[in-house]
Amino acid sequence: MTARIGVIGTGWWATRAHLPAIAANPEAELVAVADPDEANRSRAAEVFAPPATYDDYRDMLRTERLDGVIVAVPHTRHFDIARDALRHDLHVLVEKPMVLRSDHARDLLRTAAEHGREIIVGYPWHYNEQVNRARDWIASGAIGELLYVHSLFASIVWELYRGDVDLVADEMGYTVNRTGRDTYSDPALSGGGQGVTQITHSGALLLHMTGLEPAEVFAQMHDHDLRVDLVDALSVRFASGCLGTIGSTGSTVRTQEEVLEYRLYGTEGHILFDVMNEQLAMYQADGSITESPPCPPAPAGRDYSTSYPEEGPLDNLVEVIGGGPNRSPGRLGARVVAMLEAAYASAADGTSHQVAPTDP
Repeated sequence: MTARIGVIGTGWWATRAHLPAIAANPEAELVAVADPDEANRSRAAEVFAPPATYDDYRDMLRTERLDGVIVAVPHTRHFDIARDALRHDLHVLVEKPMVLRSDHARDLLRTAAEHGREIIVGYPWHYNEQVNRARDWIASGAIGELLYVHSLFASIVWELYRGDVDLVADEMGYTVNRTGRDTYSDPALSGGGQGVTQITHSGALLLHMTGLEPAEVFAQMHDHDLRVDLVDALSVRFASGCLGTIGSTGSTVRTQEEVLEYRLYGTEGHILFDVMNEQLAMYQADGSITESPPCPPAPAGRDYSTSYPEEGPLDNLVEVIGGGPNRSPGRLGARVVAMLEAAYASAADGTSHQVAPTDP
């Protein structure tokens, strides 16, 4: 079975990751792209040659015979487009963050259930073999009950939040189209800064590996010279009683490497994970140390790092269309949305906030 895919949005990430992934997957077929930006749409069409292009995604949904769509548009536009696609009985791969409000997340989950379709949230690290090895260790009880977890994500995005998108062209890896100047700098499009752009990654990965359910958040955020948050510090209480800290800054200078690390402590041991350098080790109560091998090289003909497999979400969409498992499901995305919603509310009023339920 060939999965017939439509792509909504032809900006930086669609043309760097999703459209090349469709071209590389023999079980995927690009049917159409849709984008109101004529220049972006034309450049994408020239490179990827879709049979059809649309300036309005709704016309694409009405006209084309599709199995699934990719929603790769600014954050504040995810909800309406994803809901429309689900109502057309399509599986949906929506870029992170899934949405910006917990009620919108619940609405999408409910709509997906009503139509018997899946929501995949675009988190490439969820397809990293070391990540899933750590997840298996925790699920097996190898380090016991989790007591304390910590995540640090330091990234090179300050210029994106300023709108100086050309200054980070090498770091972002623009291919066909660059990101828009306002995409991350204008809260009307982004909905926020480091929280919804980067902690959505690191927080989702923490929940994916541990299975923890966030219950209460106290957060502080600083925007420095921006209209969105640049430095965020979250203290999280999870439903199990485990406590955690999630810290993130977008201020890593361009001459330095980004950092993503986890320290996960349980009653019977702990796990240390430097994701960027592919260093993962488990330390158990009997004194043993189990080290993970690095991520495997990319398959022949695939141009991506398996430590951050950019093609993973699209390949998973194709799997789901064929009846396979959803490895980055909407319910996980919804938990991250609710946690970040509580964090932004906490940073605004200086009090801790309960995390909204995510059941539809």
